[in-house]
Amino acid sequence: MESNFSSKTVLVTGAAGFVGTHLCSRLSGEGAKVVGADNFSFARPDRASGDNLGYELATIDIRKPDETKALLERTTPDFVFHLAAVANPRTCKQDFPMAFDVNVLGTQNVLRFSPAASRFVFMSSAAVYGAAEYLPIDEQHPRRGSDPYSVTKIIGEDLATSYQRNYARDIVTVRNFNSYGVGQTGDYIVPQLIRQALTEKKIEIWDPRTVRDLMYIDNTIDALLAVATSGQKTVVNIGAGRGITVGELAEAIAGRFGGQIPVVDLKKAVIGSPALVSNNERLRSLSWSERVGFEDGIERTIDWTRRQLAAPA
Repeated sequence: MESNFSSKTVLVTGAAGFVGTHLCSRLSGEGAKVVGADNFSFARPDRASGDNLGYELATIDIRKPDETKALLERTTPDFVFHLAAVANPRTCKQDFPMAFDVNVLGTQNVLRFSPAASRFVFMSSAAVYGAAEYLPIDEQHPRRGSDPYSVTKIIGEDLATSYQRNYARDIVTVRNFNSYGVGQTGDYIVPQLIRQALTEKKIEIWDPRTVRDLMYIDNTIDALLAVATSGQKTVVNIGAGRGITVGELAEAIAGRFGGQIPVVDLKKAVIGSPALVSNNERLRSLSWSERVGFEDGIERTIDWTRRQLAAPA
């Protein structure tokens, strides 16, 4: 069956990042003409250039209106997936001005210069909900996030809504919970704990009671494509609908090493909400379902990380 993206031009910002890399690969495999855009500030280590990817990967900074306008006018995409962001809450807290410039002013530039007829998917975050008033969190939950990352995403959502309402733009916002998997690096919880287990032979966690809705990246990409082609214009949660504590995550990873990896509780406060679990009924109504389960996803991610660590520098 022909894909909904076959022969369509699709622009993906943040294309060299974790989610963007997987999204571009999937779209390219479905016959889309993919144009990725990134400034490589937070790129995957194996995406330092656009060589041999099978799609165009342009170097632009969405904070710069002229660069953003030129790319969008040249490509005139049918679909725009706006993923580019400073997405690590710790980084946003350390440099709020940079996070604001990228996540707010950059989003305004991409919205402003995208073709009026394009289908626009804005990647927001479950962080906008803040401390949960109830679980699971549906899309009507108040947005009470107050840390710098959450604030920039709330403003980004409001920009997208304004363009939708005032300029009749075809825009949908997705609130991603916690994607993990092959290719994710840095300070995110799953790769951080896996690398500790592999290199330090122990796992240190801040607060084992913290709850996150962890979903393998293949499921996230399935969700993004389902939302993009659905015609949906209201906010859609992207999550597995299953809460896992950081303590349970650590034990699941440690268990893959034959019980030889101790888990150490550092008793530190986490940044952001203590518990995030999605109500994903709206997503499931779009014929989406989770294909890769939590245990399988963790196994795949450990295997990939082990190969990365073993590879020549």
